[in-house]
Amino acid sequence: MKYVEERTFTLRLELRREFPDDYQGEEDGYEWAEEVPALAAEIVQAAATAARRGGWSVRATNRGRPAEEEVTLILERTK
Repeated sequence: MKYVEERTFTLRLELRREFPDDYQGEEDGYEWAEEVPALAAEIVQAAATAARRGGWSVRATNRGRPAEEEVTLILERTK
């Protein structure tokens, strides 16, 4: 088995929105966050593109969490 070293870098996005005092909670079904999946996909793509330019190979992996909640990218040095 080859020797492998690993490091972790985390980019975490926390989504928030303020509501008026009379808001009854979750009435809108999180409508304010509807564009987040498309935005998240764009952010992931941008991160992968930047890593490839830097000499890394990139592959997505899954740690058992739904893709709309978490994406893990494995970057392996190619240079």
